[in-house]
Amino acid sequence: MNSNENGQNASGKNKTLHVSDFYRDAVVLVTGGTGFLGKVLVEKLLRSFAVKKIILLIREKRSVSPTQRLQQMVCDPIFDTIRASVSQPSKIFDKLVAIETDFSSPDFVKEPYKSDILNETQVVFHVMASIRFDLGIQHVMDTNVTGTERLYGLLRNASRLQAIVHVSTFYSNCDRSHIEECVYDDIRFGGWDNIRRIIAPLTESEKAKLMPALIAPLPNNYSFSKKCTEVMIQQQFADLPIGIFRPPIVTPSYKEPIPGWVDCIQGITGLCIPILKQRLLWYYGEPSACPALTPVDYCIAGMITAACDISVRHEDNRVLESFGRHASKPPVYNYFFDKTPFSWQQFIELVGSGLPTRMGRKLSTLRTRVTRWKILSTITYWWMYFVAYIGDIIQSLFGRPKSNVRLVSGLKTLADVLEYFRCNSWTARNDNVKRMRSLLSKEDEALLEFDVDRIEFKDYFIQYTKGLLLELERRELRRRQKTQKGSNVNV
Repeated sequence: MNSNENGQNASGKNKTLHVSDFYRDAVVLVTGGTGFLGKVLVEKLLRSFAVKKIILLIREKRSVSPTQRLQQMVCDPIFDTIRASVSQPSKIFDKLVAIETDFSSPDFVKEPYKSDILNETQVVFHVMASIRFDLGIQHVMDTNVTGTERLYGLLRNASRLQAIVHVSTFYSNCDRSHIEECVYDDIRFGGWDNIRRIIAPLTESEKAKLMPALIAPLPNNYSFSKKCTEVMIQQQFADLPIGIFRPPIVTPSYKEPIPGWVDCIQGITGLCIPILKQRLLWYYGEPSACPALTPVDYCIAGMITAACDISVRHEDNRVLESFGRHASKPPVYNYFFDKTPFSWQQFIELVGSGLPTRMGRKLSTLRTRVTRWKILSTITYWWMYFVAYIGDIIQSLFGRPKSNVRLVSGLKTLADVLEYFRCNSWTARNDNVKRMRSLLSKEDEALLEFDVDRIEFKDYFIQYTKGLLLELERRELRRRQKTQKGSNVNV
């Protein structure tokens, strides 16, 4: 490992990262800005840094235009802290610009917006990704690999570009028990380009049958696509100021902007629903395995800092190259902390400890568990399906829509695709993450806390459970309003 890979400049000295200065009057481009990670990123940049503009690449969705989607996003409670803390919040929100995007097309941004991006963009956060594990390979690869290739191909011509943070996942190489901060290019069958040629003439059902063998030993299309994207970046875009940021499982916020904030029920948060609803369900897995978790606000602070670090590294590389010396490859940031003090079973206990009633807290670990015995998990699912069928029968008698069995089926699908991650544990190097944390200026340390090892998890999980319960209440309210609106229309 050369001196630059250790985070040193050409003279061998570490550089302090002045993150606030880096973002002052900067134009930032964000993909995936309307998603869970993206919203927290945009809010943090607006609230804590004096950025000039944030360009959001947004696709039209269900006939809702990008501009309308941006307006809906700004109305989200996550931005209430900004509205409450400044006298003219509209001036802050005027920094947001929505540009219509269609990554399924080679010409994914039209003029004059393309020229604006190339002339103005300084910092890029590529957060957009297809994160569902159960989607077909073609859809996942088109979004996560081809879309990324198109974006970075365009940004190669951006005249003011200083840093690109490519948001990958810690599980892009989850077939390894120990993960280094490097790109692993050991894709089987000659890489994705060759696999693409193999599956091109196949039907969707044939692809579904063949892909598990082609992507093995990785467990799903999502992890495989993220690995392929990392390899593509190293092979095609190593000349750009780009770094690969690998977050683990991202969970509700710890402190910012609102303790416990979450707006999506998927992944691990989705599996917490039986705990919150105080239902009987045992998950199959290894109870003693330790999950890799990070609150979303800590993850975002790490990403924001990484952009500054990537810019410094790139400038150092240019100095090294001018002297004919070897420059490092794109840096990889394993946002992984190995002092996680709890197992999967203890995680369930921590979530249950935040339930509002004493009886609920006492019974939570009996109702929901992680078990090594798959038959016990299967029995509890049978029971949950039985209760759901009864519930749907009662709802139909009162003329209400049946939804219980559908919800249980969704939960079962989610539990199945996450089974691999409940059965395994990983170790990793995180030198780049620790190093950039040590290089933060004193002024920025107060703004950017991303050391997960410093979290008081008992306190955090109180906020975690409260945040999930609030999100379930919001969803139930929206469901009732939708049902009521439908009833009024029928009348």
